[in-house]
Amino acid sequence: MAQLSRGLKNRQPVNLSSFTIIILTLVLATGLTLTSKTFLSANNMLSILYGVSINFYGTIGFVYLMVMGELDLSVGSVYAFSGMMVGMLMRNRMPLAPALLIALGLSALIGLINGFLVVKFKVASMMITLGTMAAVRGVANLLTSNLYGYPYRPAYQALSRVRVGGIHFTTIFMVAALVVLEVLLKRATVFKKMFIVGENPETARIYGIKAGRLKIIVFTVTALLAGAGGILTGARLGFADSTIGNGLEFTILTAVVLGGASLSGGKGSILRSVIGLIFLAMITTGMIVHNIEPLIQQLIVGLILIITVFIDTRMGRMGAMALKQHRAVRQGESRA
Repeated sequence: MAQLSRGLKNRQPVNLSSFTIIILTLVLATGLTLTSKTFLSANNMLSILYGVSINFYGTIGFVYLMVMGELDLSVGSVYAFSGMMVGMLMRNRMPLAPALLIALGLSALIGLINGFLVVKFKVASMMITLGTMAAVRGVANLLTSNLYGYPYRPAYQALSRVRVGGIHFTTIFMVAALVVLEVLLKRATVFKKMFIVGENPETARIYGIKAGRLKIIVFTVTALLAGAGGILTGARLGFADSTIGNGLEFTILTAVVLGGASLSGGKGSILRSVIGLIFLAMITTGMIVHNIEPLIQQLIVGLILIITVFIDTRMGRMGAMALKQHRAVRQGESRA
């Protein structure tokens, strides 16, 4: 056990570009402040944080899946499904509490299925969750057609209006969760195990880490949290909308990669991923303020995703080459 702790401590990844997204966000905020009188207003800042705090639910598990070298492209569909499921159950006179539990339970089941299929059959998570994304979106669309024209129950909509000192509780939850998760990241062995699984599966096997079980758990938690975010999104809108969650998985993926995560695994940060979400939200807000057409907005966000993935791939190759050269030098020294 002591050997495992030392190995985990020694292998915690170091991200040399830790401050890049912070600098980019500060530069963007400065530019928008200088070009818009309303950008820095308290209402606008709280609105941005509120939107980010809802997406934050789907981001938590997504980060740790990427740390382990996996993806979940179904989070956007789960967002749509869970919120509409609560709306459908309450329309059939079910109280709010059991409706929430059922929707969250079904969301977790979707994640459990994703994790089981990925681990059991050793299929790429991108392919499995791409299929899940389409299937769950189809169910969500069916729910939309049945709920069309019916506003959600007042008790459900009231979830979006819960505030503490004038600030949405989801924003407060996000800040509190960030503090807790960053502390656990440095102290909890389970989080360090995730990094080892993503960085070197063979090392994880040697240390006796049950990577399969860990992945199934994180897939389940990812879908559960995505379901929670979808429920809050549904409460915020107040009615069924088939476009809920469309493209959310790519927004989260972009934010997480901007925050220093790698598609090949072994790296990732909740804090920097949230800053990535804020960065993307500020870009969207800036484009709205400057009356840029929605189609152009989608183009810009798409280009950001392409650029971040390209940079991640290039840096991954450079890092692999540097590691290979380092090992060759070490082997040469040991022989000498």
